[in-house]
Amino acid sequence: MMLTTQKMTTNPRPDRAQQQSLRAFLKRQSKPAAVWLKLSIALGTFNALLMIAGAYLLAQAIHNVMFEGNNLAQVTHLLWPLAGIILLRAVFLALSERLSAFAALKIKSAMRQTLLHKLSLLGPSYIEQHGQGATLNTLHNGVEALHDYYAKYLPGVAYSALIPLAILVVIFPTDYKAGLIFLLTAPLIPFFMILVGSKAEALNQKRWKQLAVLGNYFFDRVQGLTQLKLFNATRTELKQIAKISDDFRHATLDVLKIAFLSSFALEFLATISVALVAVIIGFRLFFGTLDFATGFVVLLLAPEFYLPLRQLGSHYHARLQGISAAADIVAILNAPLPSDENASGTTSTLENNLTLNAINSISITDLNFIYPDSNEGIKNIDLTLPNKGLIAVVGSSGSGKSTLFDCLLGFHPEVINHLSINEQSLSTSDITYLQNNIAWIPQKATLFYDTIAANIKLAKPTATQQELEHAAKQAGVLEFINTLPDGFNTQIGEQGEGLSGGQKQRIALARAFIKQAPVLVLDEPTAHLDSQTEQLIQDAINEYAKNNLVLVIAHRLNTVKHASNIVVMHDGKIAEQGHFEKLAAQNGVFANLLKTAKQGVAHA
Repeated sequence: MMLTTQKMTTNPRPDRAQQQSLRAFLKRQSKPAAVWLKLSIALGTFNALLMIAGAYLLAQAIHNVMFEGNNLAQVTHLLWPLAGIILLRAVFLALSERLSAFAALKIKSAMRQTLLHKLSLLGPSYIEQHGQGATLNTLHNGVEALHDYYAKYLPGVAYSALIPLAILVVIFPTDYKAGLIFLLTAPLIPFFMILVGSKAEALNQKRWKQLAVLGNYFFDRVQGLTQLKLFNATRTELKQIAKISDDFRHATLDVLKIAFLSSFALEFLATISVALVAVIIGFRLFFGTLDFATGFVVLLLAPEFYLPLRQLGSHYHARLQGISAAADIVAILNAPLPSDENASGTTSTLENNLTLNAINSISITDLNFIYPDSNEGIKNIDLTLPNKGLIAVVGSSGSGKSTLFDCLLGFHPEVINHLSINEQSLSTSDITYLQNNIAWIPQKATLFYDTIAANIKLAKPTATQQELEHAAKQAGVLEFINTLPDGFNTQIGEQGEGLSGGQKQRIALARAFIKQAPVLVLDEPTAHLDSQTEQLIQDAINEYAKNNLVLVIAHRLNTVKHASNIVVMHDGKIAEQGHFEKLAAQNGVFANLLKTAKQGVAHA
């Protein structure tokens, strides 16, 4: 079961060629904060130069005291600059770290905006196919994993090249023998990093894969917690979650094990290298082939020479995480946008020729959409919709009602060219225009953790208080809102926590009404309402339909008696359409639906 889930919810891990491409991608993404990163690296490098200068001052001061017989007052001219250097180094270090962290935050923010924009273009179908948990994991954990990559690893790469080079430039003219030791021992650390890197990389990719699986699985189970409880399946699913979590824990521990061993080995190599330098310097001082000041400078700079390389080793894990996260981010960004044969231009002709409330007709021609790896969908749909009136779409479960609405809403852009407004065929560039002219309420509307006013005004942020109250009254929720202590400013919980199903639906309806869009699309808007409120809502919808087009998916057939036209779906096709009485009189699909509904009531 788990292997199947992994295949469905995660992308194949990148090979070496792809990793190179991913590193190039991550480098390109640093452009929004390139100035801050460069400034951070410059400060860090200047900090290192100050460290070299400080080492020379300290060595000279000790030499003057020990070998020249100078007292403290005589070396004060060396100690004051040394104190200033120490203070400046502390300031530069803090600034460098803050700037790199700030740069990482800017990059992450830009990355999330880019991802959200791309997901909005891909539409809900992409998330359905790839899993909500995996997508959320990429948006949150994936982007967050880039923080250390930009804040620590990238500056570390620069420091590991610049600082040792600066020390070598200073050391070689002073003592070329010590410079040669540095030059010969330095490659040992990156060599070891490359040696263990492949193993660590494979383990980290396994860990990232398990995290995506866990995200998808956990997200689905939390959403379906009520059903799991009712079917007494909670314990079984908790065991499965525990199993996946255990796999993730083992994968994480394997990565940490490699990270610990590599860190230990790097520290060992660096310590051995410093010790080797110290021994050689000690022997040369003992035999008098090297003066004290030079030797002391070399000893002071030796740990600093290897420090950036050691830190780069400790930040190597950030590199692995960054590349693993980038693989999933790139998969979303490179996902092909659904295209159509009419999308040659980038500018919407509709937006140039039409204004809001100028939709005279909507036509659907030869529309076919089949879900990937499935035979379900809609076939050969031809339908002309007027600019006003109540149009109901009915049919048994799986008949294609929701799929037809998803296509109308632009959620499947690959078939958008089969839609026409005012006899003008749409292209993918027209989807935004189409959606701006549609108010949509799904069967289970989403309410956000915010005030009631903010939730309603989501469809029209500039709405006045009067418009807000009018929309709430239309939806039959104004009286309820006025009973609340804070009225429209009442804070509601996530997903409308604290509200009944009917109250949530009415607030969502108010959101749809306030937009005053020429097209209103509803999925059984009265499903969770009592009979009195249902009638109020139905009256409001009928009133709205006098001047606008209202499309309704109706599960209860008694709610569509007054519809201008009823479209009956069966097996993904339009089986029949017409007025209620006409369809009821025919011995067709609609008549059978009515018969089934009556039998259901009789047996209830």
